[in-house]
Amino acid sequence: MTMLKIGSMALTLALASNALGAEWIAGSYVPPPENDKAAFFREAPNDIVRHTFITKDTPVARAVWQVASPGMRDLFVNGARINSTALPPLTPYRKRILEESFDVTEHIRKGANALRIELGNGWWNLLPLEMWYNYKMRETMAQGIPCVRATLTIDYADGTKQSVETDERWEAASGAIVKNSIYLGVCEDARRKARDWKPARMAAGPSGRIVPAGDFPKTVVYDSWKAKSVTKVADGKWLVDMGVNFAGTYRAVLRNVPEGATIKFRSGELKNADGSVNVMTAVAGQIKNPKKGPLFAIAEQRDEWCSDGSKETVFEPRFTFHVFRYLQVEGLAHEPAADDFEALAWSADVKDGASFECSDEKINTLHAIARRTFRSNLQSVQSDCPGREKFGYGGDIAVSAESFRCNWGMRDFYRKSIRDFLDEAADNGLFTETAPFMGIGAKCVIPRNETGDRPCAPMGWTLGVPVMLDVLVRYDGDLDIVREAYPALKRFIGIVSKRYPEDDIPECLGDWIAVEKADCSLSALAHWHEFLSKSARFAELLGLADESASFRAHAAKVAEKFRRRYVQAGGRVNKGVQGEQLFALYHGLLPEGEVNPAVKVLASDVGAHGNALTTGMFGTQYLFEILSRYGEAELAGKVLAHEGYPGYFNMMDHGATTLWEHWEHRQCLNVHSNCHPMFGSFEQWFVRHVLGICVTADAIGCSKVRIRPNAVCGMTWAKGHLDTPKGRIAVSWKVSNGRLEVEKSIPAGIEVLP
Repeated sequence: MTMLKIGSMALTLALASNALGAEWIAGSYVPPPENDKAAFFREAPNDIVRHTFITKDTPVARAVWQVASPGMRDLFVNGARINSTALPPLTPYRKRILEESFDVTEHIRKGANALRIELGNGWWNLLPLEMWYNYKMRETMAQGIPCVRATLTIDYADGTKQSVETDERWEAASGAIVKNSIYLGVCEDARRKARDWKPARMAAGPSGRIVPAGDFPKTVVYDSWKAKSVTKVADGKWLVDMGVNFAGTYRAVLRNVPEGATIKFRSGELKNADGSVNVMTAVAGQIKNPKKGPLFAIAEQRDEWCSDGSKETVFEPRFTFHVFRYLQVEGLAHEPAADDFEALAWSADVKDGASFECSDEKINTLHAIARRTFRSNLQSVQSDCPGREKFGYGGDIAVSAESFRCNWGMRDFYRKSIRDFLDEAADNGLFTETAPFMGIGAKCVIPRNETGDRPCAPMGWTLGVPVMLDVLVRYDGDLDIVREAYPALKRFIGIVSKRYPEDDIPECLGDWIAVEKADCSLSALAHWHEFLSKSARFAELLGLADESASFRAHAAKVAEKFRRRYVQAGGRVNKGVQGEQLFALYHGLLPEGEVNPAVKVLASDVGAHGNALTTGMFGTQYLFEILSRYGEAELAGKVLAHEGYPGYFNMMDHGATTLWEHWEHRQCLNVHSNCHPMFGSFEQWFVRHVLGICVTADAIGCSKVRIRPNAVCGMTWAKGHLDTPKGRIAVSWKVSNGRLEVEKSIPAGIEVLP
């Protein structure tokens, strides 16, 4: 190793790796005492670590920077930012941290090179906020000081290598970002400059094992555009309309702001009647409990920038992400222009794996709305909403996983998501409601007082893992992840079976946000049947015939219990609301002779509601599938195109550019999210029953499909494709002289069933 000195910077030429390898390093930040909650909200400048080294006098063949960081991180090589967002993979940090790889070959130059990493809090150093007045993420999730562990490996053309690792040779200083919260926003003081560099501190880092991120898609800026308009709200207040709702951040060009002046940016999904931003539509869901004292603050999404007097600056709040359409800018002395603001839409870098287009432009717009909603909720985890919670809920994933796969290749993303749930279940064998686990656990399968610090999820929310596995098997043929996850499924079944030997599964959260909700005990029993049935198939695929037979026998016992308790003659299930009919039909819980009558009861109820649904998150997914499966595709189309409440066109007619969490508009003004994937299950219906590319329940890697397109909603043509491990299935059809003319292309090796 050779050390040189140029000015005040130490340059290192390291031709061999540090014997101890890279270490976790941090700056000077020290968190306040946990009992001093107010101190967490005071200014605490972010840390920056840096190192300068020199390369060999030999051409560089390849340079890869491997970085593990539980908090937000921005990476720079010779001044160039090499990541488009600062968001790292979120995992259960006590169990596992993903190490990402960045190809930086083009940024390495001959001679001196500078590495710089700016650190933010992310989920690793949360503010002590109370989610929904109760859940304390900071006490539930692994927490620590912002830190990083990284290794830059340079391969030279002559076959030699050079490694530069985070260790005691790095320097640290405080940056200009004086506050940063992944939920609340960023405050930046441009007057602060990184100075007083001191040796970096060795840090403890997360306790989990470090594993390569592999092909897990990084969170990137996948789209950007200029603002649609700027309107004056009041003196010094301007409302910027980005045109559509989305998750991510923005860039703002700020000119001639006096030194020390602060510009505030408040974001929200909707605006108020007076033209101001409605911050409640994107509040972080964490508000002081009014029952415990006066409401002192709203956890809104807000960023601030303090000027250093520069003539022109571009501000981007890098260590947070918001969900918003509207950005209220406060403090400017002049009217800004729309071109001064740029939307930066964030999402996991998933690749298109399917397409859909039809003759009806309103339906095409709805398809685009669903895709924007989905991508907005792919921020390291597949979340329920990208603002209020940002959680990976198993139930929300269960109802939308196939719809996501009917848009993008999700294999690597879902593999990581499954492992998150497996990590959280590792200690007590119970699947949590969210993964990583944030603390929430309502209507648990097993009561909290029996589960330790990881309460079991509601029954429907335990389905995230088996549903993702099912999608990965049927669409992508991924049996390796089944082998990895199967022991956890088996263990969970054993625990629940022992706790409820008569399968008296307690009521669940059920068909969330239904107009007419199915009985929550009914839905819980149906979901227990689904868990057993899917696990039986996985055991069969793994060659575990005895275990498969045992699970199937148990599922049959549950089905019989369901029939005795809920099924009446004539196909009526319990009270006969749409959701109850659908839980029975979708999960195969009816006697054979009651199936068609049950479909008639369902169709009659839909008709009685003016061809409108009354279902919630699970029932809506089931509705489109069941109606189409049993010859009522046209009725499914009428439900999709229903005008007025409740329905999708009602959302659009109220200006929705992403899907709502609630069917009713007024509920989404201040209470519910306006960017929720759970009602987007029509996306799988578009591929399966409108295009007609239906991957069968027993397929492995799309090995078996049916091609059964349906001209519904008055469509005169539709076209699209589905990418499979064996190639692309493409289908197009048009209505000509009252007949459906279909063209299709099926790769070799795929069996097309009648």
